[in-house]
Amino acid sequence: MPYKKYGETFRRIREQKRLALSSFVSIGISKGTLSKFERGESMMSFDKVVFALQYMGITLEEFEHFLNGYSLSESAQLLEELKRATITQDKEMLFELSEAAEREGFHFIALSAKCSYTSLSPNEIDDITDYLYEVTVWSYKALCIFYYTMHALATRDILHILDFFLAKGHELFNSEKHRNYLVQVCCRAICILSCRKQKESAEYILQRLDTYKLVNSMFLRNLHSITEGFWIYCFEDKLKGDTQMLKALDVFYAVSTPEIAKYYQCQYDYYVKDVPHQPLHCW
Repeated sequence: MPYKKYGETFRRIREQKRLALSSFVSIGISKGTLSKFERGESMMSFDKVVFALQYMGITLEEFEHFLNGYSLSESAQLLEELKRATITQDKEMLFELSEAAEREGFHFIALSAKCSYTSLSPNEIDDITDYLYEVTVWSYKALCIFYYTMHALATRDILHILDFFLAKGHELFNSEKHRNYLVQVCCRAICILSCRKQKESAEYILQRLDTYKLVNSMFLRNLHSITEGFWIYCFEDKLKGDTQMLKALDVFYAVSTPEIAKYYQCQYDYYVKDVPHQPLHCW
């Protein structure tokens, strides 16, 4: 069939990202529909293909490259593995990723993995800070490095880098993939700054997310909700903030993968309920 290649390519990407067929049910695509598409037995509607690709963090342009025989770059694959290891709190995998990335010459990805399970040395933090200040074109990789190392950075550096995007808006907003990931970066910054008692700075980022209307998917709305709830809990009303976070957790359990729901539950338990098991990666 002429469209068989589309399904086969989609399946390779899905398996490379270690996603089950059931992972897409939350965005309205049944296991049966996706399975038939991957086997070349039927075609999915264009909007469902786009939603499924977005769910995996793949653009249509990238999908076209894959159709032509390309695969994820080595750095992109390392970042996908880092994401999965962080969500599952797999310290051994994070250690192995850090070692592998360093061997392959991806020094800052290696530090990102290391920072997710242990503390960086002062020199390593300086390396990361210098790298982030020198970035002129913010790729997805650079955003990821900022995200995974943010809790090791000084508050002034976090704010300086974020203000580069938020002070007047940024051309990065034109890319859906980069824009959506920037929202995750901002939510993480809000939680880190809230832990550091930086009320006004965290509130500024919350307000900027609203000003630019950057939160525009179910996952991001729920992430924004639990983040805002944590800010409210820290600075305004513990009961109100706790209630908002618990509602967001319920949504994660209802529509996200079990790993993602467990990840945010772990953050909540440690930072709100003082359960004495520190997560490998804060918020």
